[in-house]
Amino acid sequence: MSDPAYLDYLDGDALTAAGLPGWPFGYRDRVRFHELDALNHVNNVIFLRWFETIRVAYVKAYGLTDYSHTDSDPQLVVRHVSADYLSPMYQDENYLLTARTTLIKPSSFVMAYAVHVDGALRATGTAVVVSLEQDGRTRRPHRQDAIDRMVAMDSAEKAGF
Repeated sequence: MSDPAYLDYLDGDALTAAGLPGWPFGYRDRVRFHELDALNHVNNVIFLRWFETIRVAYVKAYGLTDYSHTDSDPQLVVRHVSADYLSPMYQDENYLLTARTTLIKPSSFVMAYAVHVDGALRATGTAVVVSLEQDGRTRRPHRQDAIDRMVAMDSAEKAGF
């Protein structure tokens, strides 16, 4: 049996085929030794790093930013992030990390994350992300094509438009 491709980004169809319907964006990976803590399971901070890794790929794929740091590109700032740890994870476990936008407002959005191992939910998380101008203070509306993509792909709820 061959190893699955790691950091292999998956679309909604692939995730549905993997038994995770309703998740439009994800990737496959495995737990590495450096992600473990003294108790020999995944350290809590690693989940937040995983959420950040998928969030960056997601916002680029959905057209929210390309991280060019030019005036035509917004700054996306995480205002809040949380994680709920449901059961421990161990070295070399294969997992699927999924992400979607649940709520979109004119200049912010809420993302949901989940970590799955063999169909079992191991952790969940959320983040509130704010779109700002390059001055880092002024809110900036999202690009319309990105809004349309989040609504179509993620079934994100729109509010405040």
